[in-house]
Amino acid sequence: MKRFLAALTCCGLLALSSCSDDSSSSADPPSPTPTSTSSEPSPTQAVETPEEFVRRWVEVDREMQNSGDTAEYRRLTEGCTACEGVADQVDDIYAAGGYVKTDGLLIKRIRAGQPDSNGEVEVRLAVTSTPTEYVEEAGGPKQSLPGGHVTYLVTLHTNGDSYVITLLERLAG
Repeated sequence: MKRFLAALTCCGLLALSSCSDDSSSSADPPSPTPTSTSSEPSPTQAVETPEEFVRRWVEVDREMQNSGDTAEYRRLTEGCTACEGVADQVDDIYAAGGYVKTDGLLIKRIRAGQPDSNGEVEVRLAVTSTPTEYVEEAGGPKQSLPGGHVTYLVTLHTNGDSYVITLLERLAG
């Protein structure tokens, strides 16, 4: 039980929150991808922006928790130990006949830094985690998490024309 709650609190069942300045907001449309003279992206240019990728990952996280299907989430988080722990917990819950119900994360602010020489981008993400209901195994008691705010730093690494999350860190809030 403590391992599950730690995973839930750590990443999602993901209670993410405020950590960037107020100048960037999820209500703002995503930044347009820079145009180039070629119709194909260069090897170092991703088709989606880091912000678009993180928005997609947040949606995949919600779908994973509600369905128990962790395949796409694992594909987007290859190499992220904390994320792997969340996916393992979801797999364990559904394998035991349990479930998770959540509306997921509400992005309040999102801001990406510039890629470094290794192709990594740090994204500061401000979200509110909605309340989560879960049952760890068939016939088990219904439990809940209230949701709330947590500060995260998400490290992305370029992967073809997109990214993967390689590190998810909870920051002191």
